[in-house]
Amino acid sequence: MKTIRTFGILSLIILMLSACKKDETTQTDELLPGLWINTLVNDQPILTDDTFVLELKADKTEMYAVGFQLDENNFRWEENNNYNYSINDDMIIINGTDVLGKAYYMEFKIISLDAASLKYTVPVFTIDGESFPDNNTYTCNKITKDLSSQFTGVWYGKSTTPGTADTAFHYWEYFAEGNYNYYYQDESGNWIKKSDNEGRYFLYGDFFASNYSNDLISGGTGQAYECWNIITDGNTMSWSGLRANNLVTSYEMEKVAAPPISK
Repeated sequence: MKTIRTFGILSLIILMLSACKKDETTQTDELLPGLWINTLVNDQPILTDDTFVLELKADKTEMYAVGFQLDENNFRWEENNNYNYSINDDMIIINGTDVLGKAYYMEFKIISLDAASLKYTVPVFTIDGESFPDNNTYTCNKITKDLSSQFTGVWYGKSTTPGTADTAFHYWEYFAEGNYNYYYQDESGNWIKKSDNEGRYFLYGDFFASNYSNDLISGGTGQAYECWNIITDGNTMSWSGLRANNLVTSYEMEKVAAPPISK
C-alpha cells in the first residue's frame, strides 16, 4: 500500500511539473512574437549603430536586421528573413542563413520575458558549423510604436552636436515606400539632390537606420549606414545617436512643405 501511495505521489508531481512546463511554453509562445530592438548588452547601453532588430513572427519565422559589413569598404543596414525559430521551455532555437549565405545556428536562453522586455544569453552560437562563444547578456524592448505617418515628408534642419564639422543645413525627403532623397547646398548656395545616396531607410518605432554612400563630410567612399533614435513632436523632429567614446550626436529639424529646387 505504501508503495502504491508513493508511486501515486510521484506521478502527481510529474504531472504537475509537466503542466508547469506546458504553461511556461504557452506563455512564451504568447509573449515572444513581435518586433524587438536590442537596447542593452550586459546591462549597459550600446552604440546606436550597433543596435539590432529582430522580429519573431507567429509562423515561427524570424526577421533579423543589423548593420552588415559586406566587404572592407562597404557597410549596409540589411533586413534578412531567412531564419526560423522554435521554443523549447526557456530556449529559443534559431537557424538560417545570413545575407552572404553563411549558415547560422543559435540558442537563446531566456532569463526574463514579459510584454515589454526580453533578456537572454547565448549559450550556443555557430556559423557554418564553427562555434563562437558569446558570454554577453542581451536586453531587448518590444517595439509597439508606429511613427511612419509622422516620419514621412520633408524635413529641414542641421546637426546640433557640439563641435561638429557638419554646420550646414540639410533637407531630407522620406517616402512611405522606404526610400528617400537627400539635399545639400554647394559653395554657390545651390541646392543639390544627391543622386548616389543609396537612399533607403528602415523605421522601427522610434528607431531608424539609413543607408547612404560617399559621405560628403568625411570624404569616405563606398556604402555606409547610420542609426538614430528619434523623437517627433508635431512638425519637429530630433535625432540622437550614441557613438564611439560616448559621444552623443544629434540633429534638430522641422517639417516643411517641399524640398528645395534641385540641380
